[in-house]
Amino acid sequence: MIRRIFSLLLAAAALGASALSTDLPSAWRSWRYSQPIESVQPDALNYVILDREVFSHSEDQLADVRIVDDLGHELPFEVRSQIAPPSQPVQLTSTLRENSFVPGQFTQVVLDLGERASFHNSLRVQTTESDFINWVEVAASDDAHQWRIVNARAPISRFRKENLEGNQLVRYSENNARYLRVRIQEAAHTFEVSGMQVFSSPAFKSEIPTESGALLSAALLPDSNGAPSQTQWTVDLGAAAIPIARFNFETAQPEFYRAVRLLNSTDQKEWQSVGGGEIHRFLVNGRTEESLGVQCYELWGPRYWRVEVLNASDAPLSEVRLSLTMPLRFLLFHPAQGRSYRLIYGNFRAAAPQYDLARTLHIQAKEVLAHQGLGTEEATSNYVDPRPFTERHPNLLWIALAIAVILLGYAALRAMRTPDSAAP
Repeated sequence: MIRRIFSLLLAAAALGASALSTDLPSAWRSWRYSQPIESVQPDALNYVILDREVFSHSEDQLADVRIVDDLGHELPFEVRSQIAPPSQPVQLTSTLRENSFVPGQFTQVVLDLGERASFHNSLRVQTTESDFINWVEVAASDDAHQWRIVNARAPISRFRKENLEGNQLVRYSENNARYLRVRIQEAAHTFEVSGMQVFSSPAFKSEIPTESGALLSAALLPDSNGAPSQTQWTVDLGAAAIPIARFNFETAQPEFYRAVRLLNSTDQKEWQSVGGGEIHRFLVNGRTEESLGVQCYELWGPRYWRVEVLNASDAPLSEVRLSLTMPLRFLLFHPAQGRSYRLIYGNFRAAAPQYDLARTLHIQAKEVLAHQGLGTEEATSNYVDPRPFTERHPNLLWIALAIAVILLGYAALRAMRTPDSAAP
């Protein structure tokens, strides 16, 4: 009876192992992991979104990723961070008509965008001020006499003492008015404005996916041992190959404005600053304006992150949580009729492929793309380590060296004990 139960357990274990592993064609046995591409549409440009498993187990920033079909043939692909045409703001030509200060109230700047102004929706304040948090009001006019408020209250900031650049971009309701009036609410002194840039975003809308990131972690509570002047989180990604795109905050606090500092480390001993930003929430005319995310530069390599919300003299934010987002990577390919495909990765010796598709692929604005899913990650059951024998068994060299030392010592000892035959 016991032997039968033991046999059943072994069979179940073998079945479970086989369900999480698969054989790869001989040419691809040095790739440790793979995921099946669930379905393909040969009559369309297909794409998959790389998940955390691919980031965690791939090597050299996705250089080892490949697509192979059921016959073992390699399929060209292209990896992009976005597949919709980028909606980059366009800077408009503007003339500074006024730069004045009303004591005890504000600094006022008036801009002229010309008789045939394009639609515009944001501006950047250029200033030599080093440390500040100020509110800004933006108004628009067609004749510089009758003004309508397009943003009643928006923050600008800079935290040079904390080595943070802050934010000087102000968004407002889109319009094509010729004149803009900007009032910076600093009553004590003139707020030094060296210039202003006005931007217009293209009115392009696409049905192609434009997701900005994939959730990497659930909402995290702050560290319990942080300093009173800041709220901090220490995050272990579990792998050094996962880049971060954005840090997202949640809080029940109704109004606030806080600077955020980002640091990372490879060992949790030495931390280096890698930038930061700011988060805020406030009410304008009964409407909530908020920005609760800090962008990151998608750094590869650090496994550990520290996120610090600088509270200064204020109390910590109430019920605050942090979550992380990793960047999206879209892998685009043209499948063949009647073939099934598998995404493979996990070969540290593989170099990044170079396909003609990188130069010839042009996605049209209204092109229909087929989004395919990835199956469960599977280990390669017939895996062959691509390293040379000596690298795969580094201890053998030391064992051989130890044996050689022992043999030399033994030979020397015997030589010392053997009598000299030439002696009388």
